[in-house]
Amino acid sequence: MRISFRKTVLLAVFCVSSLCLLTGCEPSERKVLSSSYYKELQQENQKLEKQVEKLQEEAADNSPTVDEERAVDYLDKIARDNLVRLEVGYADNMDGSEFVDNEAAFTFATLLAKRADLTQKYTPEEVEEMYGPGYEYILYDEDNAVYEVYVYGGNYVVFTDLPNNVYYVYNASALGDAFLHYRNGYPNSSLLHRLADSALIIDEAGMFYENETAFAAANSIDQMEKERSSRREAKRTWRQEEREESGTGRPKPVTYTFYHHGNTMVLTMFDSFYYIENMDGKRTWYRAAEEDVNQLKDIFTQASAQMQEEINEGSQNSQEEETEEEPSHSSEIEEESDVSSLDEEE
Repeated sequence: MRISFRKTVLLAVFCVSSLCLLTGCEPSERKVLSSSYYKELQQENQKLEKQVEKLQEEAADNSPTVDEERAVDYLDKIARDNLVRLEVGYADNMDGSEFVDNEAAFTFATLLAKRADLTQKYTPEEVEEMYGPGYEYILYDEDNAVYEVYVYGGNYVVFTDLPNNVYYVYNASALGDAFLHYRNGYPNSSLLHRLADSALIIDEAGMFYENETAFAAANSIDQMEKERSSRREAKRTWRQEEREESGTGRPKPVTYTFYHHGNTMVLTMFDSFYYIENMDGKRTWYRAAEEDVNQLKDIFTQASAQMQEEINEGSQNSQEEETEEEPSHSSEIEEESDVSSLDEEE
């Protein structure tokens, strides 16, 4: 019987294997060490060892120093603190500072610590030289602790107790812009422009809103189809609706106070009526479609939800890029929008 070539090869391999097992035959160490496969494994192992060393060095470099840990603890304490008083002034002369007793302003002051993002862009000396003295905030808590904060160029902050660090804090200048009067006199501008340029808005529930909300609200008012009205007309309309059983009389007002360089303006909305109170106390009434007024209210509702989320979660606004300086919206509106001036009437 003829045996096929394949069977012959298999038989030969079996015989050699059996012989090796019986005689203890195995590859020599010298052959293993000189093999290309072993050399490849050695090279891969060396690469892995270098990567491990690099990662260990990076981990050591990233370990917080004593000063960094102290800074984190300090900012965390401010962020969680209960303030009882706030002093806001120009850093080069605090004689004309303003004392603020407002819970919403206290909340914003502690939010500065939550937003603080350490930057290597400037040293404290460099940031002051570039932007000037800026604002100074003094925070007083319920345990008599005092925190001093210096604000430069709108968004850069130095905490007195952390003198070697400069932090990027989005919108840090809002307290100074809201509560301090202009040093060189009040510039001429319309009521609507001042509303749009307000640094802070505070509602009756103690929630605060920043300039983005002020700008959006002013723009909504500007674009709204409205007609001049009066308190008398509003009351007459509400009484008529009540007689027709299509309403419940005067609706509940929603009030927002705008803070603009030491002055306040008030926006009060009802249903299809609203009025704006200028900083001299004069009120201008308007009537518009109820849907449009509700859209204006929605601007504050949405902003409130976003701000409440930031306050509750303590999230830092790290998506804001460092900018040289935040421009005022006043000039932006003057140059680019078709905002018309609002005349005031009683």
